[in-house]
Amino acid sequence: MVVTEERMKVVVSAYACEPGHGSEPEVGWQWVLQLSRFYDVWVFTRENNRAAIEASGMLAHHPSLHVQFYDLPRWLRFWKKGGRGVHLYYSLWQWGAWWQARRLHRRHRFSFSHHVTFSAMYHFPVFSLLPIPFVWGPVGGGEFIPAPFVAGFQGRHRLREGLRHGLRLATRFNPLFHLACHRSRLILAATEASRAMIPRRFQDRVVLEAQIGMPGHHSIKDRTNTGEPIQFITASRHVYWKGIDLLLHAFRRYLDAMGPERARLTILGRGPRSADLQALCHHLGLDGQVVFTSHLPTREMVLDAFARADVFVYGSLLECAGSVVLEALAMGTPVICLDLPGPGEIVDDRCGIRVTGNDPEEAIAGLARAMMTLTRDRGLLARLTEGTRTRVEGMFLWHLKGERLRSRLERRPPGQP
Repeated sequence: MVVTEERMKVVVSAYACEPGHGSEPEVGWQWVLQLSRFYDVWVFTRENNRAAIEASGMLAHHPSLHVQFYDLPRWLRFWKKGGRGVHLYYSLWQWGAWWQARRLHRRHRFSFSHHVTFSAMYHFPVFSLLPIPFVWGPVGGGEFIPAPFVAGFQGRHRLREGLRHGLRLATRFNPLFHLACHRSRLILAATEASRAMIPRRFQDRVVLEAQIGMPGHHSIKDRTNTGEPIQFITASRHVYWKGIDLLLHAFRRYLDAMGPERARLTILGRGPRSADLQALCHHLGLDGQVVFTSHLPTREMVLDAFARADVFVYGSLLECAGSVVLEALAMGTPVICLDLPGPGEIVDDRCGIRVTGNDPEEAIAGLARAMMTLTRDRGLLARLTEGTRTRVEGMFLWHLKGERLRSRLERRPPGQP
């Protein structure tokens, strides 16, 4: 793509695109904002994102951003409630949005198209069929839970992971996946596992770029007083792949070695396994040291809880991004996590400890050792706290991610669409 004096025009598919919502809707919104810094952007998103986008007031500050709110006819969407049927609806929505984008292209003559969300590579990005260069991602979907963990899941969860693994394998042989890679001038892979999914003949079009970012670093920590019990925190939905049960077992081992007066663990979140996790906490004798906080009304309150903790501990087994990990680092809180895709690529030795976890026993033992290390060595804890700023401001600020994308787009990537 050649730089010209006139701003290039871009058409974007961002099904999930909503400010202040967190998760993938926030990711879609932030990438669209970054594109609008350098290009005239027309983004297709769902009609139900209109209220949040217009209420944010950001459209007045980004005159180069044009939002096309689009939905399928009511008779094709009445049955979609919550998560039921979302994947089928999304596939149909993409084709409808593509048809509208084709008509818009005749009027505006876009320079390239970009698919942002949904981000899983097993969904065919229909905007790649527009007759212009195509950018895909950041895209994930190559991540998987190691088999020794799956073997310990309940039957229905083992089945779900078996289906997920089958879908991942099938993607490699899906001709639509290969067509999307062929049509792409640039592929942003969210993790190394997803980069490895791209066929070898297209690897010269792939760069590693995490889906998530932050506006800044906001540490308020004072490490001069280290006499109080260390405060651990974690946050996630209470579902089987988030590894909270691993964390509870690890914390039990930690307390057995260090003593019950040395630490507290706060668990933020809720979900279908909340009751089971609280029962496990009681069974392990952790009632006095573990606090479950099911709901904090605002994102600011969650970030404040991260800032007041000493260490964020994360046992998740399956992530494409790991937003809470990056949020903890942005609040100046070092992270202990498993060395798996997503969190294990966000955290480095300057800002946390990555734990090898090839099976549940190894993960539990490693998490416990890491918590003991940071309790005993407060100097290391202080250095990791300082390192959070370097990590966040070096790689994960949104404006830096936008500038990296612009630089990549303006160095004509190899290969032809």
